[in-house]
Amino acid sequence: MRVVNVIETSDYTILGVESFPIFEEQLSQDVIEEAKENFRKKVLENGGPMDDEQMEEYVEDKYFRQGDFGDIYTVSIVFSEI
Repeated sequence: MRVVNVIETSDYTILGVESFPIFEEQLSQDVIEEAKENFRKKVLENGGPMDDEQMEEYVEDKYFRQGDFGDIYTVSIVFSEI
């Protein structure tokens, strides 16, 4: 089974993992879109861009980083198999 994970970290410590399991292939695109929307929400809540074009670049890269040394926040989308 494939799982889409949205992982939040702060200063390299995991704050949370939200997992979106893909049970049937025909539902996979719906699950991936749900995970992407969750990713977008977390980016916006943590100072991400309000510009749609820049947001889509983060979604395409599956990674967002905010902050500098000692105060780094990240959100990423990671696919896994279990």
